Amino acid sequence: MAAAGRLPAIALGFVILSWGAGPVITKLATVPPLLGVLFRFGLSVPVLMVALKFRGDRLTLQLLRTTALPGMAFGINLIFVFATVQEATVAVLAVGVALQPALILLVVGPMFDERPTLVHILWTLVGVAGAAAVILGAGDELRASGLGVLLAFMAMLTFSVYFVLTRLARSTTNVDPFQWMAGINIWAFLVAVPPALVLIRGDDVAQVDRWDLFWLAVLAYLTGVIGHVVMSWVHGYVEAARSSLAILGMHVVAVSLAWPVHDEPVTATQMVGGLVVLSAVAAVLRSPVQRVDTASS
Repeated sequence: MAAAGRLPAIALGFVILSWGAGPVITKLATVPPLLGVLFRFGLSVPVLMVALKFRGDRLTLQLLRTTALPGMAFGINLIFVFATVQEATVAVLAVGVALQPALILLVVGPMFDERPTLVHILWTLVGVAGAAAVILGAGDELRASGLGVLLAFMAMLTFSVYFVLTRLARSTTNVDPFQWMAGINIWAFLVAVPPALVLIRGDDVAQVDRWDLFWLAVLAYLTGVIGHVVMSWVHGYVEAARSSLAILGMHVVAVSLAWPVHDEPVTATQMVGGLVVLSAVAAVLRSPVQRVDTASS
């Protein structure tokens, strides 16, 4: 993080806030999952293309090839996110996503030449435990069907694929964040089109009102365009094992916002868990990640 001073940490804090608001905003848009994803990416792609034009950049075939897999993973992830919050409370979605840092720790070594220290691993476990307290501390408010639990797990898995591949691209090439996210959003939109053509009915489109469009626009531009472009930039400065744990802070934001917005109360257990999460995030961001010496191995 020294390469850019404190700016990556500030940018990461912004991402935590915007992504934490994402599930809460998603639940405000009461549209079928596939339709929500089509609108979300249909709104963000034109803005990103205009941004590229304004910056004098363009999409290349090589970039489109590179963004294909993570872009499709991101599109599928958003379908699972929309579906989960319609089957369960926001806290249930957070349950699955909270497992991501532990999953990331299993792959950061071989993929990114990063060797987390014992202190880092212990704080990661503490952070996941704190996130569990934030989520499970909802008690009776933790409502979900079996399908909701499965959808939350699939949301975590597909987001992890997107997260890891984006970090990999940013660590191995000098890809521009705006170009990267433009390619990602195009593929995410395309992956939702075939099932949408088959499954979306005319009644679904007719039921979309102006408030649905408003919240989908907020989701597209705040968490989508701004949040993900900023995170793509952060990936160039913050190790994956660190940033994935820091993102746990989004659960504190999500649960806190879900109380006033969706009447999902915050309990004392969740408050304590939130403090544990923030403490773990602060400790990991301060602790160095050792680099694997590939030349000597």
